[in-house]
Amino acid sequence: MLEQGNKLALSKLKLLYIFNQFEIPLTNIELTSFVLENNLMDYFIVQQILNDLYKSKFLDIHSNNGHEYYFLTDEGLNAINIFGDMLPDYFKNDVSDKFEKIQKDLKRRSELFGHYYKKSDNEFVVSFQVLENRSVTFNLSINVPTEDMAKSICKKWNSNPEEIFSSILKTLTSDLD
Repeated sequence: MLEQGNKLALSKLKLLYIFNQFEIPLTNIELTSFVLENNLMDYFIVQQILNDLYKSKFLDIHSNNGHEYYFLTDEGLNAINIFGDMLPDYFKNDVSDKFEKIQKDLKRRSELFGHYYKKSDNEFVVSFQVLENRSVTFNLSINVPTEDMAKSICKKWNSNPEEIFSSILKTLTSDLD
C-alpha cells in the first residue's frame, strides 16, 4: 500500500513538472495528449491526478473563451522546487526533449487566438485576442454579416496571427514617430 502511495505522489510530481516546463496554462486535452502521446502515464491516472492537484491547490483553473486552462499555482511551484530532485533524470530529459518540439505551437495558440460567435440571425462577431502572462493585452472584435465571412477571417488570423497582429500595431502606431 505504501508503494502505491509513493507511486501516486511521484506521478503527481511528474505532472507538476510538466506544467512547470510548459510555463503556460494547458487545457485538459493538451496535457492529456502530451502525456499519452509520450507514454508518460495512462489516461485515468492523468485525470485522477489533475483532479487531486486542483483540489490540493497545486493547480488552478481559469476559463477563457469557453476553454478551461490549468496552470501551476505558487504551491505547485514550491512543490517542484522542493521535491523536483526526486524525479528521475531520464524523465526530466525525456519531457524536455519532447517539450521543445511542441512548445512554440502551444505558446502561440494560447497567446494569439481568434474565434467567432453568432450574435443574431444576420450578425456574427469575430474576436481576436493577444495574451501576455495570462492577461489580455489586445482585443479586437469585428461584426460581420455571414458565418462564412466569420470563418474566413478566423482562418486567416489563425494561419499567421503574429504577422497580422504586428501589421495592426504598425498601422496604428505608424504616425506616432
